Amino acid sequence: MQFTPAHDATPLAPLLDRIQDDPWSLTLSERNSVAVRMPEQQAQWLRLLPNLVEPPTPAPDFPAFLLETERFAALRRAIEGKLTHSELDTATADELQRFVDLYRNYLTDESSTLIEASERLDP
Repeated sequence: MQFTPAHDATPLAPLLDRIQDDPWSLTLSERNSVAVRMPEQQAQWLRLLPNLVEPPTPAPDFPAFLLETERFAALRRAIEGKLTHSELDTATADELQRFVDLYRNYLTDESSTLIEASERLDP
């Protein structure tokens, strides 16, 4: 994963506010800046997601930390405590799969900012 250094001076709160408004509004550098400041959340969700979604499972550079942001709070609450895909209701499983598919390149591809607004996952 190509993250920016952890000593990045960009304040975290404004970036999290922008994620709440529109996760795609952050530049690739800003996305990585947020990711390096949420390593525990990233690790926690990356351990769980492979059992909750269909293949291909999220790569190590998948932005799992986004599940800890306010924008994805409803999805986080829906999957909390679940350990397998079969424990998810159909709507939640579909929403989680769509989240994984839409954000797969969030930390690695600047062109992902070009995703049409109609295709973005809204809370």
